Amino acid sequence: MPTPAATADTSRIYGQLLVTTAENIHPGIRENYLNAHPVLSLFCGRIGDVLSGRIGDTGTPTGSPNAVSGESIRVNVKLGANESFSMLPGGYSPISMDTSDPDRGTRANFKLGAGSVVISGSELRKNSGEAQVADLLMRKQNDAVSAAADNVAEQLLASTSGANDVTSLLDIISNGDSLQGYSGATYTGWNSRGTDGSGTFTSGSFATQGLADMRKADNQATEGSMGPKAIVTTLSVHEFYEGSLTPNVRFEDTRMGDLGFNALTFRRKPVFFDRYCPSGQMLFIDTDCTMVKHLPGALFDLTPMERGTNQDAFVAHVIFEGNLVTDSRRTSNKLTGITA
Repeated sequence: MPTPAATADTSRIYGQLLVTTAENIHPGIRENYLNAHPVLSLFCGRIGDVLSGRIGDTGTPTGSPNAVSGESIRVNVKLGANESFSMLPGGYSPISMDTSDPDRGTRANFKLGAGSVVISGSELRKNSGEAQVADLLMRKQNDAVSAAADNVAEQLLASTSGANDVTSLLDIISNGDSLQGYSGATYTGWNSRGTDGSGTFTSGSFATQGLADMRKADNQATEGSMGPKAIVTTLSVHEFYEGSLTPNVRFEDTRMGDLGFNALTFRRKPVFFDRYCPSGQMLFIDTDCTMVKHLPGALFDLTPMERGTNQDAFVAHVIFEGNLVTDSRRTSNKLTGITA
């Protein structure tokens, strides 16, 4: 629902104090929109830059590797293994000629979202010169971009993906269903494993089994150096986990603190809570293998301001065109149904 337009309030009495004393107005609401939600920061912001080593010596990212072009997003995956190798009883024993073909090229569509920044020439003229306390156009641009980023962050943690929405993490971290054109029911290597290796994600009381299930989920998703790099959960489950930690032992990720995020750790992985995470869920995310791919100039970028036809008004658009994709479902995992 759009916010109603504000009207000027002329009822305020400007007595001696107000006539002689300037109002203290906050200079502007500053929002680093890509880092407003941990889940969005993992894929598009500073958390992901730190975990992947893209933060340079100056503390700024060295550049996004996820800007791609093309009609759709092509992701090469390995859905199985070459099964021809076996030990032989002797030198004349037959060698398998199994023609294993485990490599596949999967595909995901770009998902397009857009919003508008609209301002009239009258507003621009009034909000200028000595009368300008804060830049109204900049404020409108920040509002539009942060709202777009907030919308995509919510989609990333949606229980199910809408037809026009980016793919949800919960659809990627799943078992036995179809993703990017291939089904886990057909290719067992195209599945997340749950706590038992076969896709059982349901947990239960955190006090009773939470830590044990966290270990199982992390272990099932780990293959050598591959595996979850961060954990995202709800505020309640985050508090359950924090309450289980040993007092006076440091379980904080100082790297995330430097970025302004409060993060506990589990096996040296940062543990965040995100308010969009569905109730009772904990996601173990391999950010090396799961990423937001986007078209150049379409990661919440603003188009140039243009004057409207026959109007003393200007408009620009904020554009997002990308999608969440993965090349390894098995190295991410999740727990569901977590209670106190």
